[in-house]
Amino acid sequence: MPKALLLAFEKGYNALPGVMAIDITSWGDMKQVMRELKKDKVKETYNCVVVDTIDIAADYCQKYVCNQLGIESMGEGGWGTNSWKKFKDEFNDVFRGLTQLGYAVFFIGHASEQIVKDENTGADRVQIRPALSPKSIQKTIEGMADIYGYAHQVAGHDMSVLTLRYKDDSISCGGRFKYIVPEIDMTYENLVEAIHNAIDKEGLEYGNQYVTEEREAAPVVQKYDYDALMAEFQEIAGELMTQNQMNAAKITSIIEKYLGKKKKISEATPEQAEMIFLIVQDLKDELMTNNTN
Repeated sequence: MPKALLLAFEKGYNALPGVMAIDITSWGDMKQVMRELKKDKVKETYNCVVVDTIDIAADYCQKYVCNQLGIESMGEGGWGTNSWKKFKDEFNDVFRGLTQLGYAVFFIGHASEQIVKDENTGADRVQIRPALSPKSIQKTIEGMADIYGYAHQVAGHDMSVLTLRYKDDSISCGGRFKYIVPEIDMTYENLVEAIHNAIDKEGLEYGNQYVTEEREAAPVVQKYDYDALMAEFQEIAGELMTQNQMNAAKITSIIEKYLGKKKKISEATPEQAEMIFLIVQDLKDELMTNNTN
């Protein structure tokens, strides 16, 4: 893919020549990368973002939400915490946000094979699915995807193939393109051609009344020092309050955005250092806006 930035949630790019990659070690890293991707200079450099792997990205997002809510695992605390909704909202906010900035977003994930009973014959058969658990995570990601397929080796092919459509539910694949071909040799050029052809065929059904959009298109992975961040928070918050006592409401709003309703910065723990980092970044933005005005 041209002008692609690889977000490496796991190390697997050392054998890829010329790849531009950033190691992501937490969801806080991901949110900071997103801040950088909003900058005009960065948008001129990259057209698309590749997430490798989505499995680990989802794990980091869950951990972030658990830390935000002060719970050990998703679902803890019952419906009151609403942790799975918060996960979905957080996940969508980042990745849908990237598409709204004009980036194409590609997710890479591991596959798993499951043995299921055929509803008609009762015989065992294999289903290939993303290795995502629970299933609600898979639904969240598939709901965001224009197209999703299964990359695998086929005897007699020199390269992997990408299955984009299958005759039944044995392989998880599909998307929004009604006339996408069932399978292609897995190159970026072949995928682009398959999508263009599918769009053209569907466009003919509607008198070609469809919209195409030309998408235009580094941050540093950071460790979070709890004590330093708390000190930085106090300094910036103090400056904002000195400028205008009305800024207290803005500061509270930013804190609650990351720590939760009615939470105070004094209640933040070292495990929530990445949230404090994000709070500080938002406060810096607020301070810069005030100074500009």
